[in-house]
Amino acid sequence: MKIVFSKAYTARTPGHVFRADKFEAALELLLKEGAVSQKDIVAPAPPSRADLLLAHSPAWVKKNLTFSFTPADSAAAELEITRNVVKAHLANVGGTLLAAELALAHGVGINCGGGSHHARRDRGAGFCLLNDIAVAVKKLLKTGRVKRALVIDLDAHQGDGTAAICRGDRRIFTFSIHGAEIFPEKKEKSSYDLPLRSGTGGAAYLAALRQELPRALNRFHPDFAVYVAGADVYKGDLLGGFELTMAGIKARDTFVFAECRRRGVPVALTLAGGYAKKFTDTVRIHANTIKTALAAFR
Repeated sequence: MKIVFSKAYTARTPGHVFRADKFEAALELLLKEGAVSQKDIVAPAPPSRADLLLAHSPAWVKKNLTFSFTPADSAAAELEITRNVVKAHLANVGGTLLAAELALAHGVGINCGGGSHHARRDRGAGFCLLNDIAVAVKKLLKTGRVKRALVIDLDAHQGDGTAAICRGDRRIFTFSIHGAEIFPEKKEKSSYDLPLRSGTGGAAYLAALRQELPRALNRFHPDFAVYVAGADVYKGDLLGGFELTMAGIKARDTFVFAECRRRGVPVALTLAGGYAKKFTDTVRIHANTIKTALAAFR
């Protein structure tokens, strides 16, 4: 199986809580452990303007393609928008597009990055500039490759950008389990939202997931899914608020992949957030998620 990754993902953001180098570090860990080899790694092509316009406004797409941002744009995104940051987000969109294609071909597609679920149609937000999830889903729908797409968002933070961009499109079901009290302060309406209190541990979290995800799958009958597998549900995360252990996160991932596979639903994986006190913990969680995907679909 192929792992999608680009060196462009690794944009330097000195002093920022979001470390883009976590994706490259996770891939290096997988290579070191022999879970993947260099021949398994494929680089994505950049998205086209037409691809970006599927989820974003012409004005916002133009800003990203011509690097014509204002200080207000950086403030809205809570991230200094440098040229390398823009290149990283464009590359991540290309990565999720390729992961979606690989999922349709092989059952699972793995983007060692992606998951920018806060990006809005006309602006950045929550460290996100471009919504790779919405772009990928809408492209598959537009080309007729799929008819019904499910977004399974288990990042600790609600995928408010994805929910807003996809609202009103009955071909897309957005499913989100997230922290009730954390960012974003103003939540959007997903197709299904399950906000949980800060301090929720693995047993309660997994019980909710095991009850509600099958219901969503059975109700909506998707023929494609994107899994937003945030590492920030970890008990050592600075921004998440949940109390899952690494074993609990493995159980989460195992359940998601098993539910999709047994229904024959191809799934594209994106890694999304992760802000553990120990950087190596975030890296390990992302690597574990990819190993779980590989094991589930081999």
